[in-house]
Amino acid sequence: MNLFKRIPVFQSLNELCRRNPLAVRLLTAILLYSSAITLIATGTQLWLDYRYERSAIDERLQQIEASSLNSLANSLWEISPTQIQVQLDGLLQLPDIRYLEIRSQFGNIYTAGKKPRVGATVERHFELNFSDTTNKAVKVGDLTLIVSLEEVYRRLADKVLLILASQGIKTFLVSIFILALFNQLVTRHLSTMADYARRLRLDQLDTPLILRRKRKAKEDELSQVVTSMNQMRQSMLSDMSKRKDAEHSLARLNAELEQRVSDRTHELEQSNTELRATLVKLQETQQQLVESKKLAALGGLVAGVAHEINTPIGIGYTAASFLADQANLYQQQHPDNSLAGTAVESSQLICENLERAAQLISAFKLVSVDQASEQRRRFDLIRYLDEIQRSLKPKLKQSEPDITVLGPEQLMLDSYPGSYYQIFTNLILNSLLHGFDNQPGGKITIEIKPYGKRMQIDYRDNGTGITEGWHNKLFEPFMTTKRSQGCSGLGMHIVYNLVNQLLQGHIECLPSDKGAHFHIDLPMTPGTTSVD
Repeated sequence: MNLFKRIPVFQSLNELCRRNPLAVRLLTAILLYSSAITLIATGTQLWLDYRYERSAIDERLQQIEASSLNSLANSLWEISPTQIQVQLDGLLQLPDIRYLEIRSQFGNIYTAGKKPRVGATVERHFELNFSDTTNKAVKVGDLTLIVSLEEVYRRLADKVLLILASQGIKTFLVSIFILALFNQLVTRHLSTMADYARRLRLDQLDTPLILRRKRKAKEDELSQVVTSMNQMRQSMLSDMSKRKDAEHSLARLNAELEQRVSDRTHELEQSNTELRATLVKLQETQQQLVESKKLAALGGLVAGVAHEINTPIGIGYTAASFLADQANLYQQQHPDNSLAGTAVESSQLICENLERAAQLISAFKLVSVDQASEQRRRFDLIRYLDEIQRSLKPKLKQSEPDITVLGPEQLMLDSYPGSYYQIFTNLILNSLLHGFDNQPGGKITIEIKPYGKRMQIDYRDNGTGITEGWHNKLFEPFMTTKRSQGCSGLGMHIVYNLVNQLLQGHIECLPSDKGAHFHIDLPMTPGTTSVD
């Protein structure tokens, strides 16, 4: 099989079958049907010729019967062997006659030709009768005649080959002509339509299908197919155009809808943001009002109590000091008197506790944030922080922390410098005492960020930090973790009051991974406040 594929003729046939399968099938069908018709026609012709040949043989036999039987009967009656043999030899010359035999009544046999042993033959028997003068028929012998059909069959075989050859050539030529005509009229146009259909894409529908053929006065099936395909193409173009218009309209509607949704969402977000900001501001204002009223009441109470007990404390401190002086003098005069030593110790103890009470009263007075006594002026906060550090140098000698101020080179404020002094002093001293435990190696960072008419102050240290749960409690009065070391717990409360009331800002303690972190938000120019 592979060997046949390598032969050029078979390669051409294979290529033809691959490219034009319809033409090959048409050619095969034409050849098969033509061959069948040729065989049928040839068979019919052969049958007719055979009948004709048989009729010719029958006619010759009838001629022999009509013309030669009487002559043979006379020769046999006259007993003329020579004449009989001559007549038999004459009959043997007739076509297809192969053997003649005469048997007389007396047993004489006369033959001519050779009796065929094989093949198809036709054997006939005739009686030889002699008519005497009275017209009475007397049988004188029998004639046997054998006709061979071999020549008939040979002639028919030659005719079959001729008919088949001529009909085959005619059929092949007609088939080739029909195939070429079919290819010219149909197949090549079908290939053109197939190629057009294969190349057809949705984005290449502008080119119509056109067949290269002579224009017909009347449309045929191919013209109808081309018209239908072009109408389908136009319909697809129309549908695609409508779909594109619909897609554009839908995209435009989606864009408008998205824009509307975006606008509405933006408006809702703005409204929600404004509402949240208003709510937070209201809550902060409410909280500040509550704290202001609470702290104002507490400050007034503390200030009133401090004012009321300040006089008896002062008188008691004066009396205790006089008693201490007299006890010292009496002990010097009477060193052996134990009562004098007791009086000296008691008077000193009274003086120390009264002095401690006087310090607490001073701290109580600061809680009230007496704005009338606070002087408001313009000052540079950055330079003022340097002055605060210089003023705290005696207290910073032991731990010597690294204090860094980050911010602009100059920041002018119209505010209360004394409040800033108390705020930063309390923050730094708290870092020394609670964060660093008065140990060296501490670091304090003060970062100042102005924005608009306000500023943010972030105070950080790298100390031990704030105990969990104390980020909000440390601003409450009398809250301290080192009361045993003489801390009153009022420092951060004073800072909270100064930031929230006098400076009209906000302070909070934020969680930090290491150390403490205080965030302060203040106006650069606080408004005027009333004095209670």
